[in-house]
Amino acid sequence: MRCFVLISSVTAALMLAGASTAFASDIGRDIRDIRRDRADIRRDEAKLREERAERNYDFGRELRALEHGNLRAAERWDARRRQEQREINTVNRDFRRDRLDLVRDRADLRRDRRGY
Repeated sequence: MRCFVLISSVTAALMLAGASTAFASDIGRDIRDIRRDRADIRRDEAKLREERAERNYDFGRELRALEHGNLRAAERWDARRRQEQREINTVNRDFRRDRLDLVRDRADLRRDRRGY
């Protein structure tokens, strides 16, 4: 009987140690996810600045072509500007998605820390 109680108490202790390790890995995973999301946001911000600069350049060239009466060139620059705007919209969408992921990961981290 004493041996059975000893074995069951050791098993229970091992299960608790495993559970705390699982909580620690969840916290570590959440911290890594938060770092990755922050890096994604920084990359998206840089890409957004670059795309906006290209769009503004194309807009300026379009206006200059119109001022000089070159309608064909103005149409080409307008098409390029529209393409740049589509790329900006895509980057904005990705940026919003990354910010939402960051909020979720922070909430998961808070939840894991409370449960730990």
